[in-house]
Order: sequence, then structure tokens, then C-alpha cells
Amino acid sequence: MADPQVIACDWYYTVNEKAHHTDVYESDDLVLRRGQPFKLTLILNRPLQPEENIFFTIETGPSPSETSKTKVVFPLFRAEIQQSWGAILTGLKSTSITVTINSHPDAVIGRYFLSVAILGRGSSKQPPQSIGAFNLLFNPWLQGDAVFMAEEDQRQEYVINEQGVIFQGSDEDITSINWEYNQFEKDILDICLIILDRSSSYKRDPALDVSKRNDPLYVCRVLSAMLNSKDDDGVLEENWSDDYKNGVSPFSWNGSINILKSWYYSKFKPVKYGQCWVYAGVLCTVLRSLGIPTRVVTHFNSGQDKNGNLFIDLQYKSQGSRQNDQEDQLWNFHVWNEAYFKRRDVGKLYNGWQVIDSTPLKRSDGMYQCGPAPLTAIKEGDINLNYDVKYMFASVNADVACWIHYINGTKKQVSNNRKETGKFISTKAVGSNDRMDVTHNYKYATGSEKEIQIFEKALKLTIAPFMGRTREKPQGEKILSGRCTVDQTSTFGQDINFILNLKNLTTKSIKVSVYINASAILYTGRHRHTIWTDEKSLILDPDLEKRFSVPITYGQYGKLLIDNGVIRMTALCVVEGTEERILVERNVSLVMPPVSMTLPEKATINQEFNANIVIANPLSETMNSCILWVEGYGLTDKILQKEVPSLKPGQSSDNNFVITPTKTGVRTLLVNFSCDKIQSMKGSSKILITDSQEVFGSPVPT
Repeated sequence: MADPQVIACDWYYTVNEKAHHTDVYESDDLVLRRGQPFKLTLILNRPLQPEENIFFTIETGPSPSETSKTKVVFPLFRAEIQQSWGAILTGLKSTSITVTINSHPDAVIGRYFLSVAILGRGSSKQPPQSIGAFNLLFNPWLQGDAVFMAEEDQRQEYVINEQGVIFQGSDEDITSINWEYNQFEKDILDICLIILDRSSSYKRDPALDVSKRNDPLYVCRVLSAMLNSKDDDGVLEENWSDDYKNGVSPFSWNGSINILKSWYYSKFKPVKYGQCWVYAGVLCTVLRSLGIPTRVVTHFNSGQDKNGNLFIDLQYKSQGSRQNDQEDQLWNFHVWNEAYFKRRDVGKLYNGWQVIDSTPLKRSDGMYQCGPAPLTAIKEGDINLNYDVKYMFASVNADVACWIHYINGTKKQVSNNRKETGKFISTKAVGSNDRMDVTHNYKYATGSEKEIQIFEKALKLTIAPFMGRTREKPQGEKILSGRCTVDQTSTFGQDINFILNLKNLTTKSIKVSVYINASAILYTGRHRHTIWTDEKSLILDPDLEKRFSVPITYGQYGKLLIDNGVIRMTALCVVEGTEERILVERNVSLVMPPVSMTLPEKATINQEFNANIVIANPLSETMNSCILWVEGYGLTDKILQKEVPSLKPGQSSDNNFVITPTKTGVRTLLVNFSCDKIQSMKGSSKILITDSQEVFGSPVPT
């Protein structure tokens, strides 16, 4: 009788992947989630004899071993398969054997290889026969998995959703951009696993590294380092200037897949360029692809506490402009990620959302990596816990002190119009593109007794000496208060009118000297160009509030503005004859002119539809070197590019694109326009792609 051999295998792709919530992956190999049974049918060259049994070998990594849990061997008929690897017979028909295999809920994630050996009593040991490969991922649907998430609507949002919104701007002008995660597109899962294999941890000890990939904590920490290129062949190269001529402006990216594929197909050369929201968007794609629930989170007034004392010291020149050569910074906003899993290393109190930052801002354990930090630890001031809780705590809780430096070398602390770190911490709402405020997850109410207690607790845990809740303030009662507002939404190309309000808080008249400085700044707060300066002197009668405008024209700021379109107006107010100085500051994020898009409400897969895009010049000068880009996952197979003729003031350009969708469902068409005057004007519109022809409604302008 011939030795038994497997001549074919039915992997039941459709059945298994639907049960495992992986039918959305475009992968040639079966994609499964750990801890959940899957079935397959082995076709043998002859019927299995009563004394014969099948032994399965499943292994992953470069040096599989049972001790490292990267290799398991088990026979058919093994019964105890609920919490471990095992296989049971579920169907037998002549030469056809159907089995159900279960994986361990804490199994290493990655690409596995399956082989079988059929042995009988007294038969010689046969080498295992290779059957094929499959990918095993984290399982948010399984209660025994560390990434288990109980609510289905949250799993759909934080694991399955391929489209998102990232919030930007400033605490007083919150804006948003669309971001395409597309974590299930062809090759993306393979690239995500390759990113792990390119890490320094893998290069030092491949077998050890792979054996630790059962732990979402380990995987997240490795990826926080690998998304940037500071230490290794990471995915993205940072660029904090406004010069991107050797690559792509961070403001031009609309999604993750072009970045990931560029890195892979360039043989792992870092992609140029990224800034914080780009790092966060790409990391969200990678973690969701691996099965870890993930979201992108923005916090406004982000403290960059370089010396670790939980205070942000902002240094200003005597005329009110902020100095660039300082360690501490207060960013308009910063974007990072939260991933959801259990923290077995520090206890169940810290289960849930963990904060991860792949933007290369600080070293941790000798590498540019940050987190995961338990969100609960950040809120409770447990800054001594792993990983990088102190840094995250300072980003959203540090006190802000403003110092004026004088020509004679002295400096003086001044009060400010309520600078506060960690404001309006925001993420996309579940099931909609609305902004959901999650500030309460990070900190207690500002000024509350609990918030003060937590800050003092954190200070006592720092290496720096305990300094108290606040530093020394100017002595005596306050004489002057001030605030700055803008009288309307500020759009690029239009004049801006800042309104400065100053109030005399005393019963005597005071004379105030006001030093005003308007600057074009990076979103990191760094000064790039001075737009306008002025000095004013005024008399304020007792208890009087005076309001005066500070106009900034497009002619003044147009050629100086940076990609992110932020203008900072600073007013240093000095009460003559006293020590009173106050600093009034307002950042304004300019809204880019809109892009008009007209699409049908619905279209049919593989059938053309027209997308009409109108670009209008709202400026007072001609726009030259105009380029229009159009893309959309499931709508275009590449980025469509079109050169647009120069546009004179008030002139518009009508552009038609023929789109042939390749995927069903609600899809988003993304548009990006640039010229010599505006680096990035963006627009987007959704369209429902159906399987069969329907009666379409009239086009809907968006």
C-alpha cells in the first residue's frame, strides 16, 4: 500500500474569512484571527487506515521552536482545543478529511506555515508534508485575546473602518482633514509584517523578536520606532522645515498606502516627508491591519517638555516675538495614536486605551520610540510606569511659564492669557466624522482640586526638585487684563482683522505701551517669518475696556505664510510706572479656499462616471504652476494628475475626470490642488458604489 499523501487542500477561504471578520483583506493567503477555529479539508491519495493518524505542524518565524511558542505539533482528535492549538475531525468521506483547527488566543501573530505527517503503528517516521501558509492576526472579537473590544460598533470603527478624519489647527480654530487608512488593500498586510521584520529588535535576535509578537504591547512599541527613520530603515523621514523640494510635503498626503508602498517598493528607503499627523495616520493603518483597535488622537497646545520638569518655559524677546532657540515648545497641536489592549505588565487597572507616538521627538530606551503609555496612568499622574507616561503626561498637563528676555541680559516672568496644555483632545466619533472630545480621559477638570492633586503627585515623582503647582508670579494685584479675538472665519487670500481687548482693572488711569508682532509660524510654534510689527501707546481710564483692531492684509502675509497657514499675533502690554506686563497671544489657522466637486450620488462598479472639479482663484493675484491631483481607494488605481492653466484673479477652471470604480460601498474621492501661491487646497466627496445598475439621482455638488 502506498504511503498516504495529501494531494490537495481546501482552505474554505470564504467561510473562514467571513467567520474571522477578515473577508475584507485582499490577500492571496488565508487571513485568520487567533483563538478562533477554522476548518480545512485534506484530500489524500488513499483512505486513512484505522491505525493511522495525522499530525499537524504549524510554525512561524526564521527559527521555529516549541519552547518559544513559534512552533506547535499536535495530532488529529485532540479534544482540548478551546485555549490551545488543536484539531478535531468534523468530516470523513473516503479520501476526504475535514478538520477544525483552533489556535491559541495568545499565539504569536504573523505568517504561519502548515505541514502534516501521517503516521501509523510501526510505520517509519515520514517528514512533514507542506500544505500551505496563512496569516494569523490579533482578534478583537475574542474575549480571551488581549485586544478584545466588547462593543461591535467600536470594533467596526477602530478595526474595520478604512477612512478617517484627523483634526488639526489650533485650540481656537479646529480644522480637519480626511485620511485614507486602507488597511485591507492588497499587499498592505504583507508590508506591515515586513516592517516588523526590518526592526532593530528583529535584526539583533530574529527568533526572540518573533516569539514576542503575541503581545500587542511589544508589537506597538516596535512599530512606534519603525514608523520613523531616526534609528533604522523606518518608513517615514521627518521634516520640520517648510522646504520639501526633495520629497513630498507632509501636507500633500491623503492616506497611508502610497507611503507604505513607496517604502516597500523602494527597497525600504524612508519616504520623504512626514510630520505628526502623517506618522499617526500610517501607524493607525498598520495596527488596524494587524488587528489591534486603534484611533488617531489630536491634542491642542501640546507641551514639549524637554528637560522633564513638567513646566513649559516659553522665551520671548523684549518686543514680544517668541524665540526659536529654546528647548521647551508649545505646539499648536500634536497627533498621536491610542491602541486598545490589556496591560499584563502593570495590572488590569491600566487596561484599555494606550497612547503611542511614532513621531520621532524623544529617545526612549535609546531609540526614537514612545509608548504605549496607559491612558489611565496619564490621567492619574502615575508617571513612573512604562512606557513614557511622564512624557505623555507633560504633553497635556505641564504648566506654561512665559519669560521676557531684555537686552541687558535679564528676564522677567509675565502672565499670559491662559495658556493651557492639552486642550480639546479630539478623535473621530464612532460611526460619523464628528469630533469627539476625549479630554476627560486624559485629565481632570482644569483648576479642580483633583487636577491639582494629580499634578503635585506627578511632580513628586519627577527627578527634578519639587517646585509647587505654579512658579513665582508678579507680586500685587493685577492691573491689566487682555484678550485677542478674530471677528470672522479667516480664509487664505482675505484680510484678517485681529481684535485686541485691554481692560484696566484698577480705579486709576493707566498708560499702556503695546508691542505687537504678527508672524508666520509652523504648527510646532516655531517662528518662520515676521509679517508685521507695531507699537502703540494708550491711556486706559479706571475700569475701562478698550477694543481696537489690528488688520493684517493678504498683501502682507501672502508670500510669507507656511503650508499649514498659521499666523500668530502677540501683544506684549507694559503698564508704565509698574512691574505689570501681560502677554496676549492668538494663533489663527487660515482656512484654505474650497474646492467645488460634483459627483453622482451613486455609481456602478466597473462602470465609468464623471467627476467634475472646479478650481477658482479667490486671490488678488494670478495663480501659476497649477496642478490638480485626484485619488480614491476603490475609485482610482493610481493618483490622477492634471496640469491646470494659470488662473487670473476671479477666474476658474472646470476639470472633468472619468472614474471607473473597482470596489463597492461608500467611497471617498480626494482632491488636492497646489500652485505657486497655495501649497495645498483639498476637497473630498463621498459616493456609493453598487453592484448593479440603478436609477441614479441628479448630481450633488459638494
